[in-house]
Formats: sequence, C-alpha cells, structure tokens
Amino acid sequence: MAIQTNADVAARVRAIAAQTRTTQQQLASVLNMSHMAISRRVNGVTPFTPEDLICLSHHFGVPAGYFFGEVAA
Repeated sequence: MAIQTNADVAARVRAIAAQTRTTQQQLASVLNMSHMAISRRVNGVTPFTPEDLICLSHHFGVPAGYFFGEVAA
C-alpha cells in the first residue's frame, strides 16, 4: 500500500522510532532541528523533507522507500 499523506509518512516515522526506542529528542538531534520542529513533523503537521527522510533512512538502516510504505522495516 502506497503512502498518500504527510500523516502516513509521520506514522511510519513514529512506528520505527517506537520500534527502536528512539525519542523525539534523539530524532531532533539526528535531523539537527528543535524539539518543536520534530514534534510538528512526527504529528503530521509539517511534512518531512526528502532530506529529512534520507537522513532518517541512514539512521534507522532502512531504505527511504520504507517511509512511503514501499518496504517493511
């Protein structure tokens, strides 16, 4: 199933973060952004940029397509 919305991408980020016990503060550090900025992204308010998702794919060791529902983690 392909991801269609910012909320869907955010849900995938939240899922892998929970699976790996990664906090929002840790995500903010990985992406070099404030806690408020990461909070808005993981809640689907602000979309993740392509650069954000590439950085997260490297951090979590998954293909970038994972965040779009193309592959399982």
